[in-house]
Amino acid sequence: MPSVQRRSFLNSVGFVALAILAGCSADSSVSPPAGSLRFVNDHTVPHAISMRVTGVGETPGDAQGSVEGDPIVPPAQRELTAATTVQPGDSQTYESVFTEPVWYGIEFTVDGRSPKDDAGVTSFNPAPTAEENGSILSGNVYPSGEFSWVISSTENPDTFEQ
Repeated sequence: MPSVQRRSFLNSVGFVALAILAGCSADSSVSPPAGSLRFVNDHTVPHAISMRVTGVGETPGDAQGSVEGDPIVPPAQRELTAATTVQPGDSQTYESVFTEPVWYGIEFTVDGRSPKDDAGVTSFNPAPTAEENGSILSGNVYPSGEFSWVISSTENPDTFEQ
């Protein structure tokens, strides 16, 4: 039987418009597939971290977090949002969230606020190029309580296999 703490934690996890989030992986020994989303909290208190797609484009734009062009993608990929509460020292990885080989404009918030100095804004493309691995996107709260996004390489191309 699940503990009360576990049930409370699971009840605090929320997802909006993400039927696409097929899997959550806690096994860090396996490389997550390209297009995965990870939330990390290395701070001493729980944090509610959210991510939303602000645009979808064929190329990154000139401004931080902007994209240009109008590629054809499923409507759900244009409206991706995810939110969860991450306990201190914990992380959560959701596999294959970003399913299209396009650029996504991304905005993160932490505890309902945008991080200072646009630290929560970026452009992200999960698809591998001919010379590179695919990518995963992380929203990280550091031990200092500061937030930053991180784009990491993964050797697991998943649906982006060429």
